[in-house]
Amino acid sequence: MPQPVTPLSADLAKKYRHQRRGALTIYGVALLLLLSIFVWILYEQYRQEIQTIETRNAARADVVVEWAKGVFAQSGQALLSVAELVQLEGMPTQGEYSAIQQALRNRTRSVDWVDDIGVIDAEGIVRASALSADSIGRDLSNSSFFKAFRDTEDRNELVTPLYSTSHDERYYLYQARRLTRDNGEFNGIAVARISPAVFERALQRLGVSSGESIALVDGELKLIARLPILEDPITAGWQVDSPETLAMLERDVDKWSLRVTSPLDQRERLFQMQWIEELPLLVVVGEDVQLQLANWRQRAGILAGVMLLIALLGAWGVRHYLNRLRFEHRLHQSEAELRISATAFQTHLGMLIADANGHVLKVNDTFTRITGYSEAELVGKSTRMLNSGRHDSAFYRKLWQRVQMAGSWEGEIWSRRKNGDVFPEWLTISAVYDPQGALTHYVATMSDISESKAAEQEIHQLAFYDPLTGLANRRLFMDRMEAALKDVNRHARWGALLFIDIDNFKQINDSLGHYVGDQLLQHLARLMGQMLRETDTLARLGSDEFAVLIEGMSKSREHTAELAENIAQKLQDLIRLPVMIQGESLNVTASIGITVVNDHTSSVDDYLQQADMALFQAKSSGRCALSFFDPTMQAELLARVRLENELSQALANEEWRLHYQPQVDQEGRCIGVEGLLRWQHPERGLVMPGEFIPLLESTELINPVGDWVLEAACQQLAQWAHKPGFAELSVAVNVSPLQFRQVDFVNKVESILQRTSAPSHRLKLEVTESLFVEERDDAREKMRQLKQQGVRFSLDDYGTGYSSLAYLAHLPLDQLKIDQSFVQQVIDSKANAAIVESTIALAQSLSLEIVAEGVESNAQQAWLLAHGCQTYQGFLYGQPMPLDDLEAWLRHESLAF
Repeated sequence: MPQPVTPLSADLAKKYRHQRRGALTIYGVALLLLLSIFVWILYEQYRQEIQTIETRNAARADVVVEWAKGVFAQSGQALLSVAELVQLEGMPTQGEYSAIQQALRNRTRSVDWVDDIGVIDAEGIVRASALSADSIGRDLSNSSFFKAFRDTEDRNELVTPLYSTSHDERYYLYQARRLTRDNGEFNGIAVARISPAVFERALQRLGVSSGESIALVDGELKLIARLPILEDPITAGWQVDSPETLAMLERDVDKWSLRVTSPLDQRERLFQMQWIEELPLLVVVGEDVQLQLANWRQRAGILAGVMLLIALLGAWGVRHYLNRLRFEHRLHQSEAELRISATAFQTHLGMLIADANGHVLKVNDTFTRITGYSEAELVGKSTRMLNSGRHDSAFYRKLWQRVQMAGSWEGEIWSRRKNGDVFPEWLTISAVYDPQGALTHYVATMSDISESKAAEQEIHQLAFYDPLTGLANRRLFMDRMEAALKDVNRHARWGALLFIDIDNFKQINDSLGHYVGDQLLQHLARLMGQMLRETDTLARLGSDEFAVLIEGMSKSREHTAELAENIAQKLQDLIRLPVMIQGESLNVTASIGITVVNDHTSSVDDYLQQADMALFQAKSSGRCALSFFDPTMQAELLARVRLENELSQALANEEWRLHYQPQVDQEGRCIGVEGLLRWQHPERGLVMPGEFIPLLESTELINPVGDWVLEAACQQLAQWAHKPGFAELSVAVNVSPLQFRQVDFVNKVESILQRTSAPSHRLKLEVTESLFVEERDDAREKMRQLKQQGVRFSLDDYGTGYSSLAYLAHLPLDQLKIDQSFVQQVIDSKANAAIVESTIALAQSLSLEIVAEGVESNAQQAWLLAHGCQTYQGFLYGQPMPLDDLEAWLRHESLAF
């Protein structure tokens, strides 16, 4: 087996690649330049050939044009003499042999290319003909050339396109001249008939060279004559139009060149087309492109051959140069490899050379530094002295089998230092063979990977374990759950999942600091870990939330639940034990949610959700509670989620409604209303606030919905402002603390008032005492700004909350509302009566209006009136009602007064 090749010197390889790339680049550029020159030469020759053809065609076309003009000039002279004779002798009588008849014959014989000359009177009747006696008396008044003279006074002479009369299917050209009387009136025409055969004979006399064609075409692109004559003769009148020819005709030019396939013989020609001046005739001269370019193609082939020969010679030269360059490079490479071999042991890798029996022959300094052995301590010894003891004999047997079969082995292995420490290393062992294939040496390179292994372990720890407590994190816990679900089905034993939440942990963090909170979490993690089995999984899922997965508890669900409850109670007892941290004695409790794990049909997320719902139920029951998952919890949660989704669409679907409840004075007159929000659900009908207000506040939908309530109330105030009997009413609406604390709340209210033109002094915002528990100064400033705009404020549900006189006296309030829970008990409860009485006195001392809510009986109203309350709201006067019902009620009440 050959000895592995030493890696090439990077500098030498780079230099070789640079020289090779340079040689190839020069060859490529030169070849491209030469190719460009050859292409340019061929193009110039091609252009000159085309230009020569065009020049030759133009000259031939000029010859034909001049000849044709001479033809029609002579026939025109003959017609002029006939016209003068008719004017002198008068129009001959039909059938009369006269001097005109003889003159027509003489003129016809004098012009070779004229077949016949005739005279037609002003009515279109042929009066005389040189050679066609049978045509005398024929009516040609409908012919196009006759009409052209009769209908156009200033036309004296005309040459027609090819024309076929009804009595003769052969085509002719007609040249005509106007006849006039002495007074200048139209007297008919003199006509010369010219056969296309005349032009064909004339073209034959001109002659054409190989590949050339000459044709004469009329103004309607019908063929008059063509040379050469085709094997399948094409008669006069053949339509020779093509899309290219028609496109050129539309350009209205006298002459042009056109390269197109001939419609007559299907050969590609370069045509010169030229109109004959003042005649509807087109001369077409063409030359076969392929035939005329034959010499050019021959020259192009010769140049291509020369180019190919030059390219091959250049390629041979470049190849010869590259072979020499490659030889020089290998020579330099061999020299570099010798230098590398001399310094190989100075590498940063540990290196060891052993004989075929595995005895050490040589090591480098890096090897001795990593292992702690000196070279003298290793030479002559077996490499087995470095074995760590972590790998069995089967591992080493496979390793050496791989070396013998493949010639090398590479991988991670544990070795032992001189001081006895074991360490991980990356080891490569290569077998060295002589030219005959016999094994002579082993060469090993090694690197200490202790640091990278430690970093890998740290990454693993961060990925799967909580850095604060060292417990499993959510990712590892999910993996354990997946495995547990498979084991539950395989072993038919139930397990349990516990979610543990430390009660009021946030208060500890906020009051004592995060350091104490972290110490507490670490302490609790240690306690719970010591109590649980090694097979149980304890994880920290969040800030103060832990999870416990207990597997293989029992084959009975009831017994599993009982065991899980006992474990949960023990955990609660353990957590309740006092602990001293930073000189502070802490007593904490925990709420626990439990669900049993019974099969793999439910997913990990399902069980986590069940435990989370059970924990939510436990925390709702108070501190240090324990709750099992109940399927009804899931139904309630799904109902809550569905309700939240429907609430999020209610505003866009225009499902919100304002119902109004009257507020009356002591005489029963309505002085205002309170706008109460209702939800017109598409399926459930009218939904009361108790069901949706908490959800609106928890999802922060309360802000856009609250803005809608303000907008609707102000729009109603604006409408009532111009309505007799309603203009004096005020509208009160509740404002949530979340809505009021918006940074732009004041701007929103001002914008709504301006947009709706509502009277601001009729708008009353009802706020609760919870608004002033936090950020009291901010709330007071917003109230002051809105008060300047005329908006009034009412304190709702007074007495049920904070109820502090310290802030009440400093708020810009206009009204105090006594909560219905007190009002409805004023008759039966002395305590409630005392509270209401003191509230009325407080409002009077602060010069505040007072409204009693929940008045349902005349006795309650009488008691309130007797104690100084003069404004009431409740079912005694009217329930909350839609706008139409309210307005009907108000009209009825106004009639009563």
